[in-house]
Amino acid sequence: MMSFNPELQRNVWLQMSWSRLVVAPLLIGILLAAVVATIEPPADVMAEAARWVFVIFIAFWSTRRVADALAEEVGGGTWEGQRMSGLSAWSMTWGKLFGGAVFPWYCGLICLGVMVWYGLKMPQSELRLPVWHQVATLLISAILAQATSLTVALVLLRKVQFRRRLTVTMAQIAGLLVFSVALMWDYNADPLAADGGQIIWYDRAFDGGIFYLASIAVFAIWAMLAVLRLMSLELLYATRPWAWTLFVLFVMGYVAGFHVIGVQVLSWRLFVAFLVAASLTYIAFFAETKDPVRYRWGLARFGAMQWWRALEFMPWWLISYILAVIAGAATIWSVVMGGELSAADTWSLELERYASWAALGPITYRIAAALLFILRDMLFLLWLNFSRTRNRADLSGLVILAILYVPLPMLLTAAGLVEFLPAVAPVAVSNIFAIAWPAAEALVMAVLLYLRWRKAARIEIVDDHDEPTM
Repeated sequence: MMSFNPELQRNVWLQMSWSRLVVAPLLIGILLAAVVATIEPPADVMAEAARWVFVIFIAFWSTRRVADALAEEVGGGTWEGQRMSGLSAWSMTWGKLFGGAVFPWYCGLICLGVMVWYGLKMPQSELRLPVWHQVATLLISAILAQATSLTVALVLLRKVQFRRRLTVTMAQIAGLLVFSVALMWDYNADPLAADGGQIIWYDRAFDGGIFYLASIAVFAIWAMLAVLRLMSLELLYATRPWAWTLFVLFVMGYVAGFHVIGVQVLSWRLFVAFLVAASLTYIAFFAETKDPVRYRWGLARFGAMQWWRALEFMPWWLISYILAVIAGAATIWSVVMGGELSAADTWSLELERYASWAALGPITYRIAAALLFILRDMLFLLWLNFSRTRNRADLSGLVILAILYVPLPMLLTAAGLVEFLPAVAPVAVSNIFAIAWPAAEALVMAVLLYLRWRKAARIEIVDDHDEPTM
């Protein structure tokens, strides 16, 4: 209830004045009456127009308000006071997520009501989707967009608190992109749908609309959980990365369920899971704050065998990388075994094994090389972040890595030095000897990082103390 959430109540009081409550429906009603009286559009046009006005309110206004609600607190210097107010992470999450955009929602729901009114007046044969399905899609997509916007805002404001407009704009763009993808699917623009509007997922056929609606609902729950966990970090609760671990596993399993015809099923799914985990490794790294003392503190906890407390300091990117290593190793094993995770010695399996290795063997070397390149990149980025001038270490590292992976291989190829390509491009690794290049680079970066780390962090372990946990 609103009375039990002071943050939500405060935002409602600030935005929902009596004048706004009266003027908003009045203006929308006048505009609607003017259009109906002058143009007399059919019901389908009115329903679609009301739908897109709702989209504009949510995509451009609501996501901006949600991102800006936190930025205003930080910029105005009141955020520290809110953190000390005693509000729980759950109350703060709901207060910011829905209270920050309560007036755009008020206007949007009026438009949604207009859409439903005209949608119910249309013949069922003319409906692109049932009215309830369209309403559910819009509402869930809006929640997903807002939660994504607030998630990005929380991540960026922890890293660049003095660039308010930049962080708010980037958070809004993220929410807008997510909402756009949701609407694209809603208009049956999904290339994964088979004939009859069905989607094949793990060899089972699902209705495309229901599968899509369930998918965005699940991702909306994940986005709200992300807001809750990040808010817990802001309120200095001791958290452990179980949510991120489950999210990575979920996305790996979800994306791997889609299969490309003509490719060995098991090897393909494991390879896709590897690609997802590898991508999330980079996303997690750039989303986190990198503190050399905190890293050393976590290692010290592990060294003292305080396993439960040590998990509080576990980096998200390391979890994703470990899962990428597992998925990559399973993919290599699947290719070696002919596409099956079984060592049964039969003549048919031997033929499949040789055929699979002939077709996919080079991929195994590239997977191993990619894992080493990812490790090298993480160590290099940490090396930049552990320097004394690390304010823009992530941005600098991203630019350097982009140069290493794109222009440099092109220059080597143009210069005829293709034998050095395995040192800069995983796709150029085609044999076991070429893997030595990324392995040597990772080893060098590990040594350099260790030397810099020793100077950047010098701490001692103190006695345990109780902390609130999530």
